[in-house]
Amino acid sequence: MRFAILFFAFLLAGCALAKPDPAARTKKTDDSSNVGRGKQVGSKPGATLDEAVLGTVVSVNPALRFLVMDFPVRKLPVLEQRLNVYRNGQKVGEVKVTGPGRDTTIAGDIMAGEAQVGDEVRED
Repeated sequence: MRFAILFFAFLLAGCALAKPDPAARTKKTDDSSNVGRGKQVGSKPGATLDEAVLGTVVSVNPALRFLVMDFPVRKLPVLEQRLNVYRNGQKVGEVKVTGPGRDTTIAGDIMAGEAQVGDEVRED
């Protein structure tokens, strides 16, 4: 019985609290207070994720023109996707993801140019 009385007391106390005015949330503030700060009124700071495919070459067989690439877990390439190979910031080749893949590594065919262990593989 006491539990039921306490429950209804808390329920009524919660209902008696003043509700926020929905119009107050949509009201814009004076823009002069944010001048020069580089922010928009009402915007929240946040970070955006880089969803580009980016990996490294871990093994190369130049005679058979295939390689094995390693990617972070957050973004893996799909089969038949074409990626560019970069060494020291310069494009040196192009690969096509063919598989098979295991965990974060996947094989690909060298379509143009060359690749060495340690090269960066990414989509553009």
